[in-house]
Amino acid sequence: MTEQKSPSPLPLSRETSRQDRYFIFVIITLTLITYLGTLRFDFVYDDNGQIRDNPFIKSWQYVPQYFVSSAWKHLLPLAAGTYYRPLFLAWVRLNYALFNLRPFGWHATSVLLHLLVTWLVYLIVRKMTRRPNLAWLTALVFGLHPVHHEVVAWISGSTESLFAALFLAAFLAYLHSREGYRTRWTTISCGLYALALLSKETAIVLPFLVFAHCWIADGPGVVRDVPEYARRFARAFASVAFYIPIALMYLGVRFKVLGAFSSQVTKVSAPAWLWTMPLLLFSYLKHWFLPIHLAEFYDIFVPAWPDLRHTILPGLVLLAIAAAIWAARGHLGARDTGFAVAWILIPLLPVLDIATFRTDELVHDRYFYVPSLGASLLIALSIEALSKRGSKAFGQPVRLLTASLGLALLLALGTVRATSFWANDYALFTRGNQIAPRNVTARNNLSLEWLKAGQIEQAQTMLERTMREHPDDWLTTYNVSRVQYMKKEYPEAEISSRRAIQLVPDLPDPYITLGQMQLKSNRLGDALNSMRRAVELNPYDPRFHTVYGIVLEASGDCTAAMIQFDAALKLNPGDPYIQREIARCRAADHSRTESDTEPAQR
Repeated sequence: MTEQKSPSPLPLSRETSRQDRYFIFVIITLTLITYLGTLRFDFVYDDNGQIRDNPFIKSWQYVPQYFVSSAWKHLLPLAAGTYYRPLFLAWVRLNYALFNLRPFGWHATSVLLHLLVTWLVYLIVRKMTRRPNLAWLTALVFGLHPVHHEVVAWISGSTESLFAALFLAAFLAYLHSREGYRTRWTTISCGLYALALLSKETAIVLPFLVFAHCWIADGPGVVRDVPEYARRFARAFASVAFYIPIALMYLGVRFKVLGAFSSQVTKVSAPAWLWTMPLLLFSYLKHWFLPIHLAEFYDIFVPAWPDLRHTILPGLVLLAIAAAIWAARGHLGARDTGFAVAWILIPLLPVLDIATFRTDELVHDRYFYVPSLGASLLIALSIEALSKRGSKAFGQPVRLLTASLGLALLLALGTVRATSFWANDYALFTRGNQIAPRNVTARNNLSLEWLKAGQIEQAQTMLERTMREHPDDWLTTYNVSRVQYMKKEYPEAEISSRRAIQLVPDLPDPYITLGQMQLKSNRLGDALNSMRRAVELNPYDPRFHTVYGIVLEASGDCTAAMIQFDAALKLNPGDPYIQREIARCRAADHSRTESDTEPAQR
């Protein structure tokens, strides 16, 4: 049986294509200008652990490790892995090879990734709808929207734009496969899908998106065979058949490497999950339509019970928005509205698994990066529908150009403000605490910034208050021990360190603090045991080897100390502090040797 193809879309005129290229060039340029300020930003938040303190990105010899371990193995080698992202680690390694620890280059590649994704959004909407105005309008909203502040201004957030570039390219190749050379384009699409999966696990939803597109595109008006629904389903399923083996292979590899498909961080019952969904989805819509109070952290938690504020009102707003979209679909274009809704809902599916997140990390704006293609398309549909009539300029309705220019200005100003808080850690965590004063992660990080600034009492007050409210939070307890150590309150600091170890025994950092306090109280044997345990729990951190080596040197075992210093230097080649410790240890060992042989020579 010969495969029946959808009729080929009519080609766009040469003049329309030329105007198209002009508009997308202007949009890309505006987006670049909007994000230029981020090039002067520093490394912040996870950048320190993922880049500065990550020995695995500082040499090409570690690249094979990316494919057989979790993304955070260097910090938490014994913890259950959630993130298997070898291609993102390879991207980080490439950036390190090019720019070392100079943030400018890292930020430049993050901006370039966003520009690439914006261009792909334009290409997809142009091919998917065959409406050029929709394509550049969607790209305009997507490229400039402030909700992307995390992805572009934060280097570690580029995991979203890297995965999105591959994900969108895979979908674009699928769209090409519908128009001809099916085998070639399907092969390209599947290959890009595999790369997207290796960049971020949320790419798993691509087959669902392809199925939804095929179902909508081949609806009434395109395929009229009877029975219609059976044929549409068969064609849609045939479109995703080649992606399924790739998804299954990825899941198999992921399970082998991580020991599970995902790890449960928070226990959430089915009823609690159900009454949390309205609040979670409403939060993303609020940040999209009112992007004025954006931050890295939000006070959004799993409600204890369904109530008016967290469940009923958000649910009613969502229903009202859904009803409005349904009512307007005829005016906006039913098929294109369907595409927009599919692009919002399907890429959001992985975010709904809230059990994989900490209780204070349920919502992040970066998770709406790919879904915002659909939201941008809905905005573009609305603007175009309201601006069809009237005089024209540059081949476009003046109303359309005016509305687009005004919207671009508002979005660009909002984006400049939203990204400004990512300039450094102090600005980021101060903003986070302002927007989310109950967020434990924001409190902890702001307290550490106060410590760096010498505001010890302020940091201690914040941490002790947080520990009273969250007595089982190990990070807060550990940070309290650090403050107490800085204030030379050693007995209290030791109690806090032991409490942190009791809460989470497999994390190495509290053992280091405990060992330092034991060393202060001349319990050298206990200090050695604590330092040894820290190194056992994480043999990939050069700092732990260095501290352990210093304690061994203090005990007079310079041979064992040199083993630790060598291990540290292997993980962090050329580190001047480690080299000084090696030189000092050798000098001390040489002096002891001379001292031991001197009496024999007499």
